Amino acid sequence: MSKEVEKFLELRDFLLNVKSYEEAYAGFKWPRVTKFNWALDYFDQMARGNDKPGLIYCDENGGEAIVSFDKLSKRSSQVANFLRDLGLQKGDRVMIMMETSVEIYEIILGIMKAGGAIIPAATLLSSSDISDRIERGNVKFIFAHSHFTDRIDQAGDNLKMLTAKICVKDETIDPSCDDHEVLGPKWTDYAEAANYKDEFIPSFVTFSTDDLFLFFTSGTTAKPKLVMHSQHYPIGHLTTMYWLDVQPDDVHYNISAPGWAKFAWSSFFAPWNAGATALTIRYSQFNPKFVLKKIEEYKVTSLCGPLSVWKLFLLEDLKSYNLSLKKIVSAGEPLNPEIVNKVKEYTGLDLREGYGQTETTGLVGTFRGMEVKDGAMGKVAPGYEVKILDPMLDEVPAGTDGQIAVATFPVRPLGLLSGYDDPERNREIFKGGWYLTGDTAYMDEDGYIHFIGRVDDVFKSLDYRISPFEVESEIMEHQAVLEVGVIPTIDERDRIVPKAFIVLKPDFKASREMALEIFRYIRDHMAPYKRPRSIEFMEAFPKTISAKVMRKDLRAYDKKLKEEGKRGEFEFMEKDFAEELNLRRK
Repeated sequence: MSKEVEKFLELRDFLLNVKSYEEAYAGFKWPRVTKFNWALDYFDQMARGNDKPGLIYCDENGGEAIVSFDKLSKRSSQVANFLRDLGLQKGDRVMIMMETSVEIYEIILGIMKAGGAIIPAATLLSSSDISDRIERGNVKFIFAHSHFTDRIDQAGDNLKMLTAKICVKDETIDPSCDDHEVLGPKWTDYAEAANYKDEFIPSFVTFSTDDLFLFFTSGTTAKPKLVMHSQHYPIGHLTTMYWLDVQPDDVHYNISAPGWAKFAWSSFFAPWNAGATALTIRYSQFNPKFVLKKIEEYKVTSLCGPLSVWKLFLLEDLKSYNLSLKKIVSAGEPLNPEIVNKVKEYTGLDLREGYGQTETTGLVGTFRGMEVKDGAMGKVAPGYEVKILDPMLDEVPAGTDGQIAVATFPVRPLGLLSGYDDPERNREIFKGGWYLTGDTAYMDEDGYIHFIGRVDDVFKSLDYRISPFEVESEIMEHQAVLEVGVIPTIDERDRIVPKAFIVLKPDFKASREMALEIFRYIRDHMAPYKRPRSIEFMEAFPKTISAKVMRKDLRAYDKKLKEEGKRGEFEFMEKDFAEELNLRRK
């Protein structure tokens, strides 16, 4: 066992057994790590010969699999050997476009062992989105469930960049992995991995600064940014493990889709850093009754979910379920006291909030034994120095709004991104020994941080991060649209969803027919998770002197409409066109 792994385990055990937050914050120091491959150096040593369930999988069709750590270790080694035989070289980038499954866990581990860098992809991406990610991510390999292969095959000339495409048969939907007449390599059947040895011996050295995970995330520019994390990223998730308070004897369930960083956070690294069992549940559409039954059936003791999910859970009779929960947390959207109090009433447990980004690991949280304070996310995580700064990078007084900033000097946290794929953007976020998060908040006199909002107006909808600019850019391609402004709003089910304000070109008039045409265009050209669920036509937008749309004024106007129970004069909801758009009834 290397000194790096020994230090990792020492810190892990310290956080698993520490008695108080104060002790944890004072005693946790990031180790110096030179050579480290989490899958080979830690996971394999923990997993080999370990018959404890590492993963429980179930789905809405009655499928189930309980997989031991030992089996995961062996299967992922087969995947690594399979990839090496296909030509994967150290540093090659591999995109994964899959639903949650046993295979996706094997594949992530296998790519890590083989020295590849992982690019998760949301399953709702369009062919043009896929093409963009292949090009800007310099992707060489793609893993995809069989029902996504057609969409990938329509990605165009960028498919020629690929070395291999691997199809994972999805028996629950479409068992075929047939080749199509397309650009790029033919599809290789993932089942071939089973023919390889279940022990992998690397022919290279993994350095801690080598790329490991690369996440595409929305921002204020037309295209999503590529966030790059190095091989020490899993060590950084010791802070996430500590926030979750996941222990070796836990069954932990995190509600998140594989295409997003939160899956790596809380469905993968955090529970397995602790040696706990991870539960993953597959469904075509989130059903709180079904999910709660599975949480009951598999005796989940540790649960992480976004605010939107907790709202849906509270619509159910939680007391009718025989739950084994011991700790519950929420991240992705700020909690409000009403939700926290209701969850406490129904479960007897404190719903603890946490905060972090695609660019980080757990930064702030209400940790084990800490008082839950209304409206506060919690305190700074061990290993991080976080301050609230003004535009001149001076710390603001307690209770004053400013930007959340993470110190990168004299110690750079191991959970922090190495950078974006955009040098100009890197210069904007790394300044004066700080990483600037782009989020605004204030810190109270007790050290609790209270979230306010995004500096750049990015918002989350059902755990999906939405960039207004990205949505606006796609709607602007419609021939009738002159300008677009996108904001978050609340739908009839109290969910945060996008709303688009639209100014039409002079030759077009606001009408029900025009709204239907634009909704049809949106449904044909945009990924479902970022489609506006309502649009409102306006004659003109409120703007700054520099001609920027004042989204805060649009948000205030929309909020007033909601408070008065009204619609705008020319506001239309997607549900108004349920028959014309063939919307599924809910």
